[in-house]
Amino acid sequence: MQIRQSRAELTAYTLDLNKRTIPANAILRDFRVGPGHEGLAEHNPDVASFHYEDEVYFNVVHEIVGRTVVVNAA
Repeated sequence: MQIRQSRAELTAYTLDLNKRTIPANAILRDFRVGPGHEGLAEHNPDVASFHYEDEVYFNVVHEIVGRTVVVNAA
């Protein structure tokens, strides 16, 4: 698990499939690629999931990873 920071606005989805815009410089906690959070498919190597403002978000890896930087890796 990692903590990442967005370098630009990101499009992500809640577990209820609501589309949201995550602002630039947001801190993304409990960032995971592949095995994700509760409510997501158990293993999808192309999905990134994370916590932002007490909610779980996800999107495909290539939409998220290249627009974020690692702040802290566990």
